[in-house]
Parts: sequence; C-alpha cells; structure tokens
Amino acid sequence: MPLPPVSDTVARALDHHRAGHRQQAHRLYREALRADPEDFHANHLLGVLLHQAGQHEQAAELIELATRLQPEVPDPWVHLGMVRRELGLLPDARQALQRALELDPRLDAAWNNLGNVLQDMGELTAAHEAYERLLALVPGHAEGLFNLAVLLARQGRTRESIEACRACLDLDPGRAEAYGQLAENFLALGEDRSALDAVDRGLEASPNHPELLYLRGFARSSLGELSGARKSLQAALRVQPEHGAALAALLYVKRQLVDWDGTERLFQRFVAGLSRGLTGLTPFSFLAENSSRTQQLACARLWTEGVVARSPAPPRWPERPPGGKRLTIGYLSADFYRHPTAYLTAGLFEQHDRERFRVFAYSHGRNDASPIRRRLEAAFDDFVDIRALDTAQAAQRIAADRVDILVDLKGHTLEAATGIMAMRPAPVQVQYLGYPGSMGAGFIDYLIGDSVVTPAEHQADYDEHLVQLPGCYQVNDRQRPCPDKVGNRSSLGLPEQGAVFCCFNNSWKFAPAMFGAWMDVLRRVPGSVLWLLGRQSLPELERNLRAEAQARGVEPDRLVLSESRPLEDYLALYHHADLFLDTLPYNAHTTASDALWIGCPVLTLQGETFASRVGASLLHAVELPELIAANSREFCDTAARLAGEPGRLAGLRRHLVEGRHRFPLFDTNSTTRHIEQAYEEIWRRHLGGTPGPFSLLP
Repeated sequence: MPLPPVSDTVARALDHHRAGHRQQAHRLYREALRADPEDFHANHLLGVLLHQAGQHEQAAELIELATRLQPEVPDPWVHLGMVRRELGLLPDARQALQRALELDPRLDAAWNNLGNVLQDMGELTAAHEAYERLLALVPGHAEGLFNLAVLLARQGRTRESIEACRACLDLDPGRAEAYGQLAENFLALGEDRSALDAVDRGLEASPNHPELLYLRGFARSSLGELSGARKSLQAALRVQPEHGAALAALLYVKRQLVDWDGTERLFQRFVAGLSRGLTGLTPFSFLAENSSRTQQLACARLWTEGVVARSPAPPRWPERPPGGKRLTIGYLSADFYRHPTAYLTAGLFEQHDRERFRVFAYSHGRNDASPIRRRLEAAFDDFVDIRALDTAQAAQRIAADRVDILVDLKGHTLEAATGIMAMRPAPVQVQYLGYPGSMGAGFIDYLIGDSVVTPAEHQADYDEHLVQLPGCYQVNDRQRPCPDKVGNRSSLGLPEQGAVFCCFNNSWKFAPAMFGAWMDVLRRVPGSVLWLLGRQSLPELERNLRAEAQARGVEPDRLVLSESRPLEDYLALYHHADLFLDTLPYNAHTTASDALWIGCPVLTLQGETFASRVGASLLHAVELPELIAANSREFCDTAARLAGEPGRLAGLRRHLVEGRHRFPLFDTNSTTRHIEQAYEEIWRRHLGGTPGPFSLLP
C-alpha cells in the first residue's frame, strides 16, 4: 500500500521539528490531527516528538496508531520499539523492532535499538549478534560501536571494548560517554593512569560532563591522588547533585583524608538518597558510617538490583546427576594474591578434607606471582583463572565443574564478581569473610558468621540465612609470619618511655567520635603517643590528623605517623606497641588479628553492626572479653587504666604469646572443620528442601 501524501501542515511541522522548534512543531502536528485524526504522518511524527520530550506514554499511543494505519511501514515500528523500551516494556519493544526488521532487514536503526533492548534483557549473546549485523551494514556507525563497547565490557571482554571505544571515537571524537566507557575499561584492568588520560580527553570536549568528572575522581582516588579526587567529585556533584556514585565516593575520599568538614551532611544526603532509591550508593563505604543494619541492608539491596540489571539473565542450568561422596566447594575471589584475605585463608584451603570435599578456586583478580599466590595455586584441587572469561562464560565454567556450594569471598567490595553469583551457577551460594554485612541478594543463600558478629536476633536484617560457627567466624592461618622484635622505639620515632597506643587501620575507618575518645586517652595518660600508619604521599592526611588532635587539646606531635611497609616488617611493629585502640563503627578485622597474633592486646568498642562487632568476636576467641568496652567512657577508662599498669599490659602480652597455638582464633584446623561442618549441614538442608539459619554452637 503506498504511503499517503504528507499534508502541507505536517510538512511545515516537520520543518520546525528538524530545526528544533518543538512548540511550533507540536502545535502544527495537533492541527493536522484535528483535521484528520487518522493522519499517519501526524500520528507517527508527533509520537516521535513526544518521545524526544520524554512523554513516552502519549508517544506510544500515537505511534501504535500509526503502525495500525500503515502496518507495512518499518519506521514507526522502530520508534515504537524505542518508546516501549523507555517504558520498560522490553518484550514488546523487542517484538516491535523484530517486526521492523521483517519489513526491512537492512534498517540500521532497528538493529541498533534491538541490540539495546536485548542488552537490557540480559541476552548479551543475541545483543552482540544484533550489533554485528548493524556494523556489517554500516561499518562506520559510531553509536553502534559505542553500544558494542558497552556490551563487550559487560561480557568481561575488556580489551575488545577498548578497541570498540577507540573506533567509535575515531568517528565521533566528541562522544563523551565513549571516553567514559574507555576509562571504565582501563579502571577494570587496573590501568588507572590510562583511565585518567581518557577522562581528561573527554573533559576537553565536555568540561561539565558529570560522569566524566566522577570517573576523574575515581581514577585519581585509585592513583592515591586523594586531594585531586575530592575536587573532581565535588565538581561532579555541583553539576549533578543526584549522582549517587559521586556522593558515595566523595564521602569515602574525605574519610581517607580525615577531612571531616561536611561529612555529616554528605552522610545525611546518602541516607536521603537511599530512601529515594538513588542508584550508585556503594554499600561498602556505608559500613564505615553510623548506619544501622536495616539501612545497610537497604543499601545492599539497591546496589544488588543494579548488578542484576547489568548481568546476563541466568539460564536454566542442565539437571545435575547425583553427586558422588564428596561435595565440591568453589571459592570465588579476586584476592588470590598478596591481599589480607589470601593470608587469612591459605591454611583453610590447604586443610580441607579431600576425602569429603573437592575444592576449586575461581580467580578473577591479578596474578602477582608472589609466594602467597604460588601457595594458593597449590592449595586447591583446581585453580581456575577466569579473568579471560566473560560473566556468562565464567558462570558456565562453574556450572560445568558441578560445584555444589559456591562461596563468594568478596561481597560488595572492590573488584567483586557479583554478576557471576547473580547467574546462580551453583545450587547453593554462600557469602563468607570478605564483606561484613548482608549482600541484599536473593541469589546468596547463606552468610557464615558467629554468635557475636551475627547473633540470631539480627536475622531480620540479613537476606541470607545466618550460620553461626563456634568460636570466631574469621579463619586465620597458623603459617602467617611471626617476626621477632627488630630495633627499638627510637628507631621508629617513638618515645622510649611512656605508653605507645597504636591503630594501624586505614584512615577511612577513623571517625570523629572515636578519634575524640583516643584523644581523651592521650590527655589522661601523660607522655603517651598514638602511633598510626600514614601515607607518605598524603601530606594533607597528616596535616588533618594533627589539626584534629590540636583541636581536641592534644599536642600534634603526640601523633606518630609511620610509613606503610611489607607484611613481615609491618607485623614486627606490634612488638613496640603497648595497646591497639580499635575503630568504630568499622572495627579492625585482619589488622586486629595481626596485632593479637604478634602479642599486642586490642581494646575494642562493640557496636550493633557486623563490621562493628568483629573486634569483640576476635577477643572472645583469644579469651580476653575484658578488653571489649560497652561504651566510649568504658573504652577510655580501660585504656587509661591499662597504660598505668605496665605489669598488666605485660601479662596480656604473655597471655597472647603463650596461647597463640591454643586459642580458637588461630586454630586453622579447628576452624576448617567447623566450616566443613557448616557446608555439610547447608547441603543436607538443600537436599531436604529445608533451608534456614542454624548454629553449630555446642
């Protein structure tokens, strides 16, 4: 059927439309429809105009009418697919675009938009095919190349995504989002300087682009350029106040710098954004704030929703034949290198009972060829490096290995592969060790904790079923280094006389209230110092710390900042400290067990969240519950009293050193047996169809 002629009114409307005169175009399209409500061109083009103005529901009505008036014309079907996508009607959008391609298989706009819809639906392989068809028709299609770059990044094909970004930018050098994707790719590869270069090129063309400003801040933060990162993140929020990722990153960077001016306002903005469903609010940084378990769960759920939306849809995995006598446990992590998680868990992997378990590693992080990496590779029945696999391929590999229980060691931390977990490649999925909180994910069945960090009465604030191990949830490796005392206090810039309090946590864990408690201790203990591990490249951090001390009536030079150092040298520092003062609301975790391992007592203050209860769990597991304070006053009183009792401090150190190989905290074999018992109970409940929380306490 031939198309009806375009009326003079519609022709004039179209001229205004093309010139960007939307009001005039809208008025003339309406005039044409009053004259003829079934004017195909007026319905179609006014629908396009309304779609461009964000009025998608009205647009859909008009364009649907146009498709009924002229069902053999492909263009309205393309626009209908685009509008339906905006309305979230993805299957209907797909149907419309497929109809357009039935009518004209060479329609590049239809292939491009079909690829976008399929991406949204998580059908990444089909989306890739759509973009390939598009680029076969129009090799220089810049938008299609950009969309392909986004898809390749989602598939984990980062190097290919970089090439697609570059090809897009060769055609369209001003496309800001392509610079952003290029930067994200470099960040994913750990090539932070290249990421910053890409962002800077993009900002030359689009100086006020909020996403590029955010990525500049993120890249600078990764490079340790925290002052510059703060400036970029503040600029991003000035341009786009509702940029959730920039808000969360700025709060975290300011914590790292101990720049507490305005952090309470940022925290309140974070909480308000959470109540509105603002995307980009990172759960991990929220743990270091005065947030409740309920708020942390809400944040994790919101974040996980975004991960699921970006992940391939989970397929229907093949039916699994009955398993053998051994359970297959898979550990998923990016931290199988010189990382605290690796040093904690190496003994666990080695001591798993191979008569009852097959133990696989799925590593999506760097290979630093270090001794701990080599030890880990030897500790597993199969060590699988999945860095070269995309999300779907990695999940397929895990499913093909017939993993019974997949254990995520990352949670919502940097470099997490949550998308793999979202595809549910194993019948049962567990979260352990890396993230102290709920992941807010329906695809994580259990969280391994203990009666202190995750008491049964906290179950309502976790989406996972809680498992309580006896003793402490944190596994420790008895083969970790235990260096002897080296040098003296003077060689480390410490006074030979007087109490040396220390806190070797990262500065983002410092909080004004707890810092105030530390300063109260120093005021009450003459001649004492607080020993911190600083970063030589961050003079602002040192200035801020000393200024905060002075503001609380403490001489700034009573803070001693030492450089960070390799593991054994760092552990040896604890011989020179009298008492480790813990942080709140995010306790020392691995750092606290390091101190206890060497013999330095830890004083903690127990809070209400997982992250704020780890210190208490560790101290129970070394038989020192008297070092768990219930409130700030008790914390300060205990620290001051112990500083005045050198004999008592020496006794605490002897207790820790002499009990090192007796305490549950450092009994790798016992903790391994408890974890294995938990796995077997989890599997028994899975087979019986009775999942639920449980405790292994006697």
